Amino acid sequence: MASPKIVVLGAGVSGLTTALELKKNLQNVSITVAGQYLPGDMDVTYTSPFAGANWHTFSEDDDYELQEFDKPGYFKFLELANEPKSGVWIKKSFAYLTNESFEESGRDPSKFFKWYRNFVQDFEIIDSKDLPDGIALGFSFKGVVITVPIYLNYLLSNCLDAGIDIKRTKRLASVQQAKNMFDADYVINCTGLLATKLGGFNDPNRNYPVKGQVVHVSNNARYKMSVSMFAPDYPDELFYIMPRKEGGCIIGGCVSQNVEHLDEDKGLTQRIIQRALKYVPELVDDNFQGNAKHIDIIKVNVGLRPAREGGVRVEQDSQHEWLYHNYGAGGGGYQGSFGFSAKIVKLIQKKIRGFTNL
Repeated sequence: MASPKIVVLGAGVSGLTTALELKKNLQNVSITVAGQYLPGDMDVTYTSPFAGANWHTFSEDDDYELQEFDKPGYFKFLELANEPKSGVWIKKSFAYLTNESFEESGRDPSKFFKWYRNFVQDFEIIDSKDLPDGIALGFSFKGVVITVPIYLNYLLSNCLDAGIDIKRTKRLASVQQAKNMFDADYVINCTGLLATKLGGFNDPNRNYPVKGQVVHVSNNARYKMSVSMFAPDYPDELFYIMPRKEGGCIIGGCVSQNVEHLDEDKGLTQRIIQRALKYVPELVDDNFQGNAKHIDIIKVNVGLRPAREGGVRVEQDSQHEWLYHNYGAGGGGYQGSFGFSAKIVKLIQKKIRGFTNL
């Protein structure tokens, strides 16, 4: 009996990771990754290149499904940090809660110290005397940051080494068109933001873009950091900084559903810089890794996150037994990529159990 053919739609982090994990577990299966955009391309609908990329789960204490999706990625990225070509870097991660946010939360520390305190390595609650001014609570843990251009090309290279075909396609009209074009037995829909443009299946939940804006700077920082803040005038804004292994930092940001335009918000850029100077003073310390005495901006990036009401969709389609979905991860695509892929692998393994030599 011939081995099955699988086409993975989408060459972002979800599509490439899914293809690789399928090939590792089903070596005799023929796999093609088909995408309108490939690593190295830049388009606002191709969201993976715009990510800040780290591991810091968004799962709440009672969101067990997302927890199980995010857990594998933590250990996998720690492992990948030992591979120089991956672009993954182990970096101590700090999380802070401002005084205003603490008051707004009802002064309940449990709302800040999440489930993963018992999961991540080297978790430590920061003593109050060591907290920055204006910060009520803080913790740190062993974290990772990911340089996305390097990591996406690393995934692409691994796919090619594994014998996975990579094909650039025009925008496809439907999942059925993809199935026919590649004579595929199974289609894995990893199209992210473009899932709303792909016909041939239904999704009862709303899919929508979430806008983000980050500042890429040449200045260096000691640690990865995020600050949860209560800013009534800017309810969609937050602060985070992610050092890059090759030098420089990504500093953000916002999570806005207002996507009337994708032009730079220059006011937000200035607020990002002000917060960076407040919380990360070594950015302009010339005694720290030769930093400039000013914020040296390389580029301001505005991108979109592929969000979905109810969270990521990782499942077999209810109408087509040959169709599987893996999209709608919002800002959690990188950290959840291995967990999402693991579920797809299990579903496909169960489905094609009748094929020989798998």
